[in-house]
Amino acid sequence: MWYMHCSDNTHHCQSDMNIVAAWKRGYTGKNVVVTILDDGIERNHPDLMQNYDSQASFDVNGNDFDPMPRYDASNENK
Repeated sequence: MWYMHCSDNTHHCQSDMNIVAAWKRGYTGKNVVVTILDDGIERNHPDLMQNYDSQASFDVNGNDFDPMPRYDASNENK
C-alpha cells in the first residue's frame, strides 16, 4: 500500500505509478487482464482467487494451464 501513498513523508519512496490520481479520474482496472510471468502463482490464494482468470494463465514449466507452484523437497520452481 505504501507504493500508492508515496507522498507521505514516512516512507520517502519515489514512484511514478500515480495510482490515486488514476482512481480519482475514474480508472478502476475493470475488464483489464494482467498477465504475470512467474514460476508459480497460487491461483487459490485469498488475494487472487476472486479475480483469477484461468483463460489468461499458462504454466510454461509444466506445459499446462495450471500455474500452481510445485512444492517439493527443494521448493524449486525453475
